[in-house]
Amino acid sequence: MGAILLWLVISISGISQVNPILDPNDSASSVKFVIKNFGLAVNGRISGLRGKIIFNSDDLKNSSFDVSVDAYTINTGMNSRDNHLKKKDYLDVEVYPKIRIVSTDIRPGSKTGTYIARSMLTLKKTTREIEIPFNVQTLTGGAYRFVGSFTINRRDFNVGSSSISLSDNLTVSLSISTN
Repeated sequence: MGAILLWLVISISGISQVNPILDPNDSASSVKFVIKNFGLAVNGRISGLRGKIIFNSDDLKNSSFDVSVDAYTINTGMNSRDNHLKKKDYLDVEVYPKIRIVSTDIRPGSKTGTYIARSMLTLKKTTREIEIPFNVQTLTGGAYRFVGSFTINRRDFNVGSSSISLSDNLTVSLSISTN
């Protein structure tokens, strides 16, 4: 009986060490996007990164991401454009202050050290499945950096309307560091 109890204690403590809950570090991370407007690239970023990340490359089944950013922090470097993007027809930040990504499955990518996170992206009142290819860098002190990108159609999320000047597609680049 003592051996079984010892095995359970070691097993349980091993699980918590193998799959730690990681906190995203907003100040060391970046969430950037690029979209074409009149054929020119408009770059922006969003901050306020929060959530929890559980990652173990040897235990992808029990790895997960649940992170969000504050939509009202959108910054394209032009205040008038940022204020317009915060309004109801775009991000509607008064009603939908968060943009959230929750993984549903993480699997290995086609190259060693790469992964794909099947996730649900919630933007405004719409939630859609996306896939985020990413890689992982190990930092000092048990921290990680997750780097990846994905492309979405803004109109799938009711962000803006049809436009001959503004592209429907935008690419989001993530570099998420953990504590």
